[in-house]
Formats: sequence, C-alpha cells, structure tokens
Amino acid sequence: TWSTGSGVRCALQGLKILFMPTRPGAEVLASGLGAAVTDTLFNPLEMLKVRVQTSETTAPSAARAVYAKGGLWLLWSPGLQATWVRSFCVTGLRVGLYPTVKALVGADSLGQKLAAGAATGALSSALANPIDMVRTRLHAQVGLPTRYASTAAAALSIVRGEGGVGSLWRGLGATAARQALLSSGQLASYDGLKQAARGAGATEGTPLHVCCAAASGFIGQLFCMPADVLKVKVLSGDHGSVSACLRHTLQHEGAAGLYRGFLPAVVRQCPVILVQMPLIEQIRCVAGLGHI
Repeated sequence: TWSTGSGVRCALQGLKILFMPTRPGAEVLASGLGAAVTDTLFNPLEMLKVRVQTSETTAPSAARAVYAKGGLWLLWSPGLQATWVRSFCVTGLRVGLYPTVKALVGADSLGQKLAAGAATGALSSALANPIDMVRTRLHAQVGLPTRYASTAAAALSIVRGEGGVGSLWRGLGATAARQALLSSGQLASYDGLKQAARGAGATEGTPLHVCCAAASGFIGQLFCMPADVLKVKVLSGDHGSVSACLRHTLQHEGAAGLYRGFLPAVVRQCPVILVQMPLIEQIRCVAGLGHI
C-alpha cells in the first residue's frame, strides 16, 4: 500500500529525474512544456469536471454560475499556478519517461507498453498528490464562498488544519491508481495505434499524431475514471479515506457513481490529449529527441 513515507520518497526521486542533465531529463522537460501549454488552454474544463464530481450540479449549470460571478477570467484562472507545476512535475514525468522505461522493459508488446505506462504513471503520482489536492480545493470552491485566497494559502491551510505535511498525501492510493491507469491506457494505446498505422503504410507526422492522440484520450479516461472520481472526492476533503469514499459512493450512487462526470471528463481529456501529444512530439523533434 502507498504511505506518506513512500509518497515522499517517490516524489524526491521524481524531482531528481526531472532535473537530470541527461536524455531522460530532456524528454521530461519537453513533455512538461507541451503539457503546460495544453493544460493552460483547457484549465476551465478541469475546473468544471471537479465541480460536477464534488457537487450535485451539471457542467453547463456550473459554467453558467461561474461565468455569471466572474466572467471568463474566473473560468480560466483558478488553480493555474498549481496546474503549471503539475504539468512539468507530473505529466512531464509520465510522458517523458515512457520511452526510457519501455526501452528498459525490452520488448514491444501491448502488455509491456501497458506496464511501462503504468510505471511512469505510478511514479508521477507521488508528485501529483499534493499538487492535485491543492488544485482540487481551488477548483471546487469556484463560484462558492472563497476558502483559499491562493495556491500557497490552500497548501498552508491543509498542512496546518488537516494533520501536517503528510496530509498532502492523503488519498495517494486513488491518485496512484488513477495515474497508473490513465498512463497505461493512454500511452499504450497511443504508441500501439501509431505502430499499427505505420505498419499499414501511414507516415509519421502531425495527422497521425492527432488521430492516435484523440483515440488514446478516450481510452485513457475510460481506464482511469473510477479512480479519478474517488481521487477527486478524497482530495476535496469530503471523505476521510479512499476505502470510505468507495463504500459511500457505492451505497449512495451505485456503480454508476464511479463514472459520475464521465462526459465532462472525456470532453476535457480528449481535446487535451489531442493537442498535448502532437505538441510534445513537435517539441521533441525540435529538441533533437525524435518521436515517441
């Protein structure tokens, strides 16, 4: 099981890799840059997804309420600093280390692609948890009475009021599961679809990247949605543990509750991956790293 200690150790290892002056380090930075640009564009959809998963509202209703209170700026700005940090430290590791881990695994079967994606996702989850907790709290309060004035204020409030620094890793099991499932489903399907298309005569390039990215975004979200719902509920502070959250969700909403907010999640995930993966591919080429 994931503990606070193991989460901190993995987070430190992830930071060490992030700043390594090596090819893996360069791949992580290239992926993080592509993710930062993309996540900035789609931050409103992430915020709306969190609002739907943590309240009895719908995405259109939440969007109208937020827009009425603060206009486009309030739709875009919540949690943006945490989003940028997450892009480099989390998506950067998840996508950037995939080629290296896949090479270490050796062969190139679907199972090994899934294993490589799950491994990079699990590693990035240790960094993802504190960032996601802060970002989730900021997104969940949009349109409601403000509890946290800034990203730093949210982090300090959690540490001071919920049990110290270790509280930032509450729900790590759900975050690790979500990251591993998303990463394995999305990266393995993207890699596998590209490989199959090239074998059928397609050429490496942006049209191929866009098509494979769109399909992989849907597959990745389908893989990780139950863990995503549990993660958001636990990190929002409404449930004490992942197991308690799972029991409460199944008792009150049934199995369908684990896919609550699937439509806004897919609407957010597919465009993000559709833009993110081709952009990362282009940044890798400019940096001399080649295609994934």
